Amino acid sequence: MRLVPFEPAHLERLELREFDRLGVVGLGDGRDLGRLAEFYARSGPAFTVLVRGCVAACAGVAVQPGATGNAWMFSGTLIGEQPVAVARAIRRGLEDIECEHGLTRIQTTAHHSLDLPPRWYAFLGFSREGLLRRLVGDDDYYLYARVR
Repeated sequence: MRLVPFEPAHLERLELREFDRLGVVGLGDGRDLGRLAEFYARSGPAFTVLVRGCVAACAGVAVQPGATGNAWMFSGTLIGEQPVAVARAIRRGLEDIECEHGLTRIQTTAHHSLDLPPRWYAFLGFSREGLLRRLVGDDDYYLYARVR
């Protein structure tokens, strides 16, 4: 298990889990995974979790003014082989970004139907702050934040 700096090619090599694949398709307007990976690479610090040399997850934070960042993550099917170790690696990556960039708030959203349990977010240091109604089209999203 290793954390390495994110490169757009990592996202293209990631065998996405079903809900991540649906999220990419749901972006619409002709966005493809390669362009999305380039966007995330430019948006701020990011990392890739490797399991046995294969991409298990990619995550990062789009840093904004005011010590705030928006977290993003794509997970692959390999995450299921070592879920606790991968979660620890992701938490460590977020903590490193938080410290290196002096962030006091990192937030993220999750579609209301996403089947990740709340304990996943809690393990990563996030608390659910509320439901954002009709954030994208008619879809509702939960807002999570880790605040220090």
